[in-house]
Amino acid sequence: MSIQSSMPPYFQWIIDKRLAICAHPFHASHIRYLLEQRIHTVISITDSYRSEIPNQSRADLHVQTYHVPEGGAPTMQQCQQFVQRMDIAQHREEGIVVECTRGKGSAGVLIGCYLLALWKAPPDYIVNHLRLIRPITLETSLQEQQIMDYHNTVASMQRHFYAEVDRPHSWDIDTSYLNTTPLVTPQQLSLA
Repeated sequence: MSIQSSMPPYFQWIIDKRLAICAHPFHASHIRYLLEQRIHTVISITDSYRSEIPNQSRADLHVQTYHVPEGGAPTMQQCQQFVQRMDIAQHREEGIVVECTRGKGSAGVLIGCYLLALWKAPPDYIVNHLRLIRPITLETSLQEQQIMDYHNTVASMQRHFYAEVDRPHSWDIDTSYLNTTPLVTPQQLSLA
């Protein structure tokens, strides 16, 4: 008898086919679903060492556990490791799912840090975006602060997309070609 696949609880793509978030995938059918979606890495956030992903010994599913205290946020090192792991998965054209057994916002911190690195956007934009697409993603001010701290850590290494907006005329359209190109007359249009 073959196991049918079923979506893990509260599963949602953050970046289509690259990054997803869900509650704890507690059944083998959830693992089957993840593998069908080309998700080969599960980042499991827990406050204890007892949480197990079913079939985690399978060769085609890699589970990495981050231990985060209740109501806390992942460490800076965990955030940096996650962003590096996302880059590796992108090169392999594989997806990653972040799951939290408690559902207390720690997964949102990792996702926010990756979006900061990917979009090079201001941290308040990332926090607002996460709250818009998944209101329960961040639950404490400590978690928001970790996203701000991550931004401050990587900001000097990245060129921000919003920095060019402050330059004068950055949004102007080049119309210099109008001075050298003759305009079409109504008679030329009628002949066309």
